[in-house]
Amino acid sequence: MQNPHLIIIPSVPVWKNEDNLVFDRKFYDGIALYTRKWDGKITCIMQTSSANLPDFGAVGIKRDDLPFSCIPLAENELVTEDHIKGAALVLASGDAHDQLHISALCRKTGSKCVYVIEYIPETRYQIAFLSTKNPLIRFRRYFYIWFNEKKRIAAFRLSDGLQSNGTPAYYEYSKIDNNLLYFDTRVDKKNNISDGDLKKRLATLPEGKPLRLAFSGRLILMKGADHLVRLALMLRDAGTPFHLVIYGVGDLESEMREYIERNGLESQVSMPGAVDFYTRLIPDIQEKVDLFVCLHRQSDPSCTYLETLSCGVPIVGYENRAFAGLLGLADIGWGASLDDLDGIAAVIRHLDSHREELAEKSVKSAEFARLHDFETTFQKRITHLRSLL
Repeated sequence: MQNPHLIIIPSVPVWKNEDNLVFDRKFYDGIALYTRKWDGKITCIMQTSSANLPDFGAVGIKRDDLPFSCIPLAENELVTEDHIKGAALVLASGDAHDQLHISALCRKTGSKCVYVIEYIPETRYQIAFLSTKNPLIRFRRYFYIWFNEKKRIAAFRLSDGLQSNGTPAYYEYSKIDNNLLYFDTRVDKKNNISDGDLKKRLATLPEGKPLRLAFSGRLILMKGADHLVRLALMLRDAGTPFHLVIYGVGDLESEMREYIERNGLESQVSMPGAVDFYTRLIPDIQEKVDLFVCLHRQSDPSCTYLETLSCGVPIVGYENRAFAGLLGLADIGWGASLDDLDGIAAVIRHLDSHREELAEKSVKSAEFARLHDFETTFQKRITHLRSLL
């Protein structure tokens, strides 16, 4: 098909700011690549948000300067048949409960429909459990999750394909035809760590200096941020030399800072807040980190995993289904059961005296990430979509 019209309906919103449309930085970078890879028109249909701009970067562009068309919907406005008429293919969010009718609309318009999915029911239940204290409200949320999952599977069966971000979604929906596995990342080929830079960093490991640990992400309960400072105290009290840098902001930030001060951990733990991804975070992790600590309690396929591996840094973390799935595919880290903080501390103490293991998995981490860099992943997804046309 010549110049096929692709409509993308993401779960992330768009913001209006005077003459500009403001996009989440990560989303915009992805769409910009689509415009270079897709040989036809691209239109994004996005709900307008009145909430605060995203913590981890936004970009404002005048509508006339956009490399794609954008249709901003009002908050809670549903996509209709009129919105997608003329599209050869519609790429919709399977995580968004208000998009589960899109595959049925596509049947009416003759458009192909592919859903993108990353959350599995287990993750949704985990989030509800961790974020809801009232048992009655929690039960209602459980029922809502169960009911929507039935709708989600029905929508997927009407679709022409699925793009699953991470192994949990890929295995959960394995019975859906034309299911593609991919790993989300913002790191492109030029920002992957080079062999020379990796070799230079690894050369310092045998010197026996304190292990350099790091975490980046939202400082919230679901990401296990509260366990990071507890881990630091355990390592300090066990006499393990280390330094932990915690990048990010979130609900638990002030509580974590108070914990650090109360326990005298200022010399072992630093919290620089949210930093620019490309100019600060990636260079810091590539140059100054030996091991990434990822204590996510839920099984979502966080881009943190692949972005960390692209720096040639292995991961120690809780074996939620996303991280366990990665460990099943590549030898890129060490796992412990959910909330087994003693197990995480034991791994770090072991690695302090077995640094050759850190070096081996650092190399394997970089090798795996190069197979799944930003451009390679997007080309794989584009090829999957083009195969339907």
